[in-house]
Amino acid sequence: MSRSDKLIEQVLLLRCQIGDMDAFTELIERYERPLRYFISGLLAKPEIAEDIFQETWLAVVRRISGLKNVDAFPVWLYRIARNKVYEHLRRTRELSRLCEDLPAPGHIDDCDAFSPEDAAKVHRCLRKLQPEHREVLMLRFLEQMSYQQIAQVLNCSLGTVKSRIHYAKLALRKEMER
Repeated sequence: MSRSDKLIEQVLLLRCQIGDMDAFTELIERYERPLRYFISGLLAKPEIAEDIFQETWLAVVRRISGLKNVDAFPVWLYRIARNKVYEHLRRTRELSRLCEDLPAPGHIDDCDAFSPEDAAKVHRCLRKLQPEHREVLMLRFLEQMSYQQIAQVLNCSLGTVKSRIHYAKLALRKEMER
């Protein structure tokens, strides 16, 4: 995000915190596509994504006045969305148990590149991964979040994030080779 985009977003967030609904509309428009993709990417049934998208923004509207650091907004937003997805999955018993204690890999490979021709295949293969793998890959490579930001979204340690990304990359490679 460019410096001017960051400043515009900070002003939008400050306007949102004082109740400016036009600013909320603009903020929703800025995050609509990536947030919808993130939410639907975590769900086996994409038709539920719209409800969770709406619930996420309702939570944002209710809590934004308490956001102390406007620079933390993207992490805060994605954490709310993730929590809404997992609440739904727990309610419907679709959530497979996440393994928090995966051993840390010996080597983390941080920058595997894919050609533009592989993009559609990558997105198809992402859909086939376990939710804990999809979410870390989407946050890291689509949302371009740092490992620390991902740890904040997932509410886990930095080591867990590194481990999940490592195993998610392995799972994605395996799926792409099929």
